Amino acid sequence: MNRTGILAVGFLGGILLVFGIGCSVYIFAAQRESVSVVSLEPVQLDICLLSSGEKCEEDQLTGLIPGEKVEREPAVILEGDSPEAYIRVSVVFGGALGASAEENEEECRERLERTQELRERIRFCEGWLEGEDGCYYYQKKVTPGSIVPVYEQITIPEDWDNDIAGKAFTLELSAEAVRSEDLEPWLAGAGEIRNWE
Repeated sequence: MNRTGILAVGFLGGILLVFGIGCSVYIFAAQRESVSVVSLEPVQLDICLLSSGEKCEEDQLTGLIPGEKVEREPAVILEGDSPEAYIRVSVVFGGALGASAEENEEECRERLERTQELRERIRFCEGWLEGEDGCYYYQKKVTPGSIVPVYEQITIPEDWDNDIAGKAFTLELSAEAVRSEDLEPWLAGAGEIRNWE
């Protein structure tokens, strides 16, 4: 076979090789794996007051004096048709302790100091820990239908003057949950739960 024949055979072989690779890539890309879609039931939460069973998303405190202890009992309910879950709550202060567009830098600093003082005087129920993000995390898995008390007492700081203590302020509660089966692999060996991210 002469040199031109060898080059022609090599060229033809190269074209067939490229064509074969292209067909393989097309066949591979055209294949679709069958995926079964599973519908997961959502986690459903409510916040209520234990004494009355009424829904509660905002706890309003009025006419309080420095050093006064206020009994409160908000709770998170994991609805009966929800899956097992882990829960967390956040507390946002409003009313006299809420942010205002008119406040100056000094007033903002004082307000933040007061909210931190009050936050430290909320007596959370057993099982709750403050997280790295300011939320409070319940340390145990919650089963459907469970009622989990959040806090039971708030003490107004003794050094507050009557000007702030006598005003109305609110604690706005919000609760979130994540399915336990989604979180447990991430929590493995973590010890205390202080965040989910």
